[in-house]
Amino acid sequence: MTVTDPGTVLAWVESPFQLLGALEAFASGRLGQRLVVLPRRNVGPLAVTVAELERLGLPAGVSVSAPGRAPHRYNGVLAVGDAFSGEVHRLLLQSSPQRLILLDDGRSTKRVMDALVKPGVPLVRPHIAPTLARSLLAGLALAKMKRMAAQGRLQVITALWLPEPVVAAAEAAGVRIAHHSFEWLRGLPGRPGDALPGTETVVLGTSLVANNLIAAGPYLDWVATIARRGPITYRPHRREDERTLAALAGGPGIVIETGQVPVEVSLRAMTSRHRVFTLPTTAVSTLRLIAPEARIQEFAIPESWWQPTVPEVARRHLVPDPGEPEPSAFSPCS
Repeated sequence: MTVTDPGTVLAWVESPFQLLGALEAFASGRLGQRLVVLPRRNVGPLAVTVAELERLGLPAGVSVSAPGRAPHRYNGVLAVGDAFSGEVHRLLLQSSPQRLILLDDGRSTKRVMDALVKPGVPLVRPHIAPTLARSLLAGLALAKMKRMAAQGRLQVITALWLPEPVVAAAEAAGVRIAHHSFEWLRGLPGRPGDALPGTETVVLGTSLVANNLIAAGPYLDWVATIARRGPITYRPHRREDERTLAALAGGPGIVIETGQVPVEVSLRAMTSRHRVFTLPTTAVSTLRLIAPEARIQEFAIPESWWQPTVPEVARRHLVPDPGEPEPSAFSPCS
């Protein structure tokens, strides 16, 4: 795939949140004059999110291609959402992009920054044990990213807070960092009742049980404790499965609102009447920007919840902001 116009950026996105990151980066004026979004095929929530955002109105200058595979080679200005993706690594090694732009991919953005500036941090997800071939591919991709940074050809555009030492080290290595605060998403129109949950209390579901990182029992008990104090809207994570959903369905006080549109879109109109409970998730940082009046509380994961095979590096990756309590300390009256 080739886009010859130097004012056009190609964004390869593999999740709804990466799509939002591309649109926000463009709307903030940091992605050129035109943006072509190429969504990964066979990702249901991504297709649903594209349709919803097209209904609400994409920024002028944005076009969305039919879902497909990552291009084999691309030498224009390239934006990618998942720097851990094997698709991205192969594309990068087969191409010579004029510039590479790393878009938001949630908490993974911080891990990517660590890989760029800290020796010995691999460009792989912390809870995955990669094969030798996968490790080699990631190592080559990381080396190319570092070379591009040294040449002033690597940029990061994020809405997330990054530690000052990491920012300083990245900028010293040639990485250009820019921020947005979801101005475009916050300005989207909505009909009365749009982008609001069905109850005033919301629990954001997690994929940690489905990914075999934490035990189901204590997590389900925690959700039930919240629901005993009043009705809750439970918003499942897109990768959540029957280990949690089957147990929660029909539970007292629990209304499961399924939907594949990300909460940054579907809950953006929350007000001071709304309270959100969640385990560590990127949505805490983003919803605090998009719905600043809502009371959003992120809970640390107790050590006893973790599956014994989960490495310490993965546990550290899922740590909330300092001062947040553990779910076991949750008091519905607090």
